[in-house]
Amino acid sequence: MLLILSVGLLPLGIIAVIASVDNARANRAKAEVEARAQLAVHAQRLSIALTRNSFTIRAARDAIIEAPDPAGICKRTLDRLGRFPNTSGRFALYGEQPTPRCVTAGFIPPPVPRPPAGEIGVPVIRPDGNLFQIFMFDPNGAIEGIAEYRRETLASIVDTPHVVGNFSLELVQDGHVMPLRAGDPGGTLSREIVTDYPFGYNRFVMRLRTHIPPLTLTEAVVILMPVLMWLWASLVGWIIVQRLLLQPLRRIQQGISAYKPGDRGLDLPTVRTPAHEIGALGEAFNKVTHTVARHEAELEEAVVRQTRLVREVHHRVKNNLQVVASLLNLHSRGSPNEQVAAAYASIQRRVDALAVVHRNHYAELEENRGVALKPLVSELAANLRATAPASAAGMQIRLDIGAFYATQDAAVSVAFLVTEIVEFGMLCGADLVSVVLEGEDAGHARLSIEAAALAAPVDCDAALADRFDRIVTGLARQLRSTLERDLERGRYSVLVGVVGGDE
Repeated sequence: MLLILSVGLLPLGIIAVIASVDNARANRAKAEVEARAQLAVHAQRLSIALTRNSFTIRAARDAIIEAPDPAGICKRTLDRLGRFPNTSGRFALYGEQPTPRCVTAGFIPPPVPRPPAGEIGVPVIRPDGNLFQIFMFDPNGAIEGIAEYRRETLASIVDTPHVVGNFSLELVQDGHVMPLRAGDPGGTLSREIVTDYPFGYNRFVMRLRTHIPPLTLTEAVVILMPVLMWLWASLVGWIIVQRLLLQPLRRIQQGISAYKPGDRGLDLPTVRTPAHEIGALGEAFNKVTHTVARHEAELEEAVVRQTRLVREVHHRVKNNLQVVASLLNLHSRGSPNEQVAAAYASIQRRVDALAVVHRNHYAELEENRGVALKPLVSELAANLRATAPASAAGMQIRLDIGAFYATQDAAVSVAFLVTEIVEFGMLCGADLVSVVLEGEDAGHARLSIEAAALAAPVDCDAALADRFDRIVTGLARQLRSTLERDLERGRYSVLVGVVGGDE
């Protein structure tokens, strides 16, 4: 197939290469010679005008330094510079001092740059491309004068007298461009020629752009011949690819599209093509579908087993924690020592909190949304009221919990944090504890617990308060947040990472 295409396209390719190489070589050589000649003429015009003004400014500086009346020399020099034809600009003349002795009316000299070592002139094209400035220095680096020209002035210099031709001129320096002459854009088939002329202390260039004239007969043949070759190659290639490649692949694609998960295999049509690889591709797809179906069945079975195992683990952990809580409750009720009974009750409340987390996580395993915080905190509040000591039997717990979900680790920390703060309120004589969980921003909710009895100063045992402060600070760190305390209101709040719910 490749040999047939190569032999068929070889004559056309040889003709196109010979014609294009010969024509391109002749036209480009001629155009480049003409472009360089045009550029040299216009560059000489600009060089003569700028050099004349520069010599005048440098001579004026020497006269200003030596003359008893430098003001008169300044005025005469500025008048002379203004009378030069086609080079009107704005100028600043200097003496021995770095401040100008005289300037053109209305001209504010720009800041003087530091000249590179050994250079006596620094040309600058402003970023907007409308101003061209020359800073002139003596061999010691002292400023002698400044000349500033507008773009229109330089355009008049380089294009007087006017030269007929389709080319453009511009000054270029460090990415800054000053257009001096506009040329017509070349046609679609024209080729652009760009040539540069280093100018002005090698700090900027004059650039000429021109285009090779429109098509000649030879160029038309050169351009059309590759197009004809491409059309011919496309036609032959399309026929071959369509008959021998695309149609067989399309039939295989239809068979693959008809395949549905659960099917035993692919129902592929018979493919007749010299490309045996296509038939092998269909067989490979058939084998892959069998392998994928078998693996999917194994994965589904493994997921079912894993889900059952996880549910069983959570169920057993929850039951064991409830048994431990019941034993602690029995010990608390049977202890004659009030401090021991209070310690048993405190431990029981924390075990209850952990059991509540596991029970709620067990309930949400099917949806895989995390632990629902609203029922978790509600059940915690009920357990805390049920296990409250006699001194806090009348304490109320007010809840305002949004529908949020959290990971199991975050839920454990939330449960312990609620338990610690509510229990501390119980032991410090709180009548009402408010627990609020509301959306803060995307991915976070704010948990706030407030009790008037927790406002400073807290009327509670100092050792108990110190232990409470260390515990709640550590729980906040487990939530990767900072515990905020409002001691005037007795309010504690912390940011909780959530995985869904109300925003």
